[in-house]
Amino acid sequence: MADHPQPRLLRVFLGDATPPPRGADAGNGNGASPGAGARSAVTVSEGIDAFLAAVDDRSVRDRRGHPYDRPTARDLRWCLAGHVREALGPMRLDAVRRADVEALVAELADEGVSERRCRAVARAVRALYDDAVARGLAEQNPAAGVVAAQTGPDRPAVAPAPRASPWERALSLVLRTATAGLLLLALVFLTESL
Repeated sequence: MADHPQPRLLRVFLGDATPPPRGADAGNGNGASPGAGARSAVTVSEGIDAFLAAVDDRSVRDRRGHPYDRPTARDLRWCLAGHVREALGPMRLDAVRRADVEALVAELADEGVSERRCRAVARAVRALYDDAVARGLAEQNPAAGVVAAQTGPDRPAVAPAPRASPWERALSLVLRTATAGLLLLALVFLTESL
């Protein structure tokens, strides 16, 4: 019988798919991180599709750690699949900057979209990028701190009403109470005279 060599075992290790921490050297010799090429290839439109699929199967969490409920998921879909995909869809996910998100929200406000819906769009982009950062598809959230513009260039700015002092609020309460009392007294006299 011929002497056969021992078979060699090939060990394959499947690590987790999480990207290396920032600043970790990948050791590939060119100084680029291994995820940089994959990260830059993902468009906003592809990121939206992946995020909405994760929202639908409840595998992604909001900032409080809860899965998105149905009304919030519907709102996210309305914002992301419509306005955001139209404006930012072809861009690379990691190339979007805060100015891009602010320009989108300002454009929507100029087109007459309500302030509430503009805030919803900003929140939806923030949620999309929270997930993208967690998955290593983006370095930072460009929608962090973006709020809906209250006025556009064609609309005059309306200054908020000054807050009344405690004395003015107390005087207003006294006057409203006295007015209600006088109306009640007038009603009593009116009913007695009939």
